Amino acid sequence: PNLNDDDWLWGGDINNIYLSIKHGIRSEDDDDTRSSEMSAFGRDDLLKNTEISDVTDYVLSLTEHEHDAAKAKMGADIFAKNCASCHGEDAKGNQEDGVPNLADAIWLRGDSREEIYAQIHTPKHGVMPAWGERLGDSAVKQLTLYVYSLGGGQ
Repeated sequence: PNLNDDDWLWGGDINNIYLSIKHGIRSEDDDDTRSSEMSAFGRDDLLKNTEISDVTDYVLSLTEHEHDAAKAKMGADIFAKNCASCHGEDAKGNQEDGVPNLADAIWLRGDSREEIYAQIHTPKHGVMPAWGERLGDSAVKQLTLYVYSLGGGQ
């Protein structure tokens, strides 16, 4: 992910950066790791491919990307029933739970129709190792300050 912007899944204040570096994201090495996972709506047969396509158009419509307006309207209803519980009714996500904002046009896995569809169908979940044990608290704090100084965060 880009560390120079203000789009942080877990929050970009200095304390949240520290926690992410120390404990990692989906790290198998730390019991206090942060974890969030999106359901695989296609792979797990939670939605039909046509429904995923409609939700894709809805997500594209949130940021004025090219989309099919009729499909986006149907996708909005599907989103409300299946996605809003995590991403919010306004699709702006929830940093506290590591849920991305879909309405800001900053997408980690790409912004094309195909990439958004793929992330809904069978999402990729990244892993960041926990660095606390490996580096020690002093180095984690120094790294936190460095990442914070890059200009992103809040």
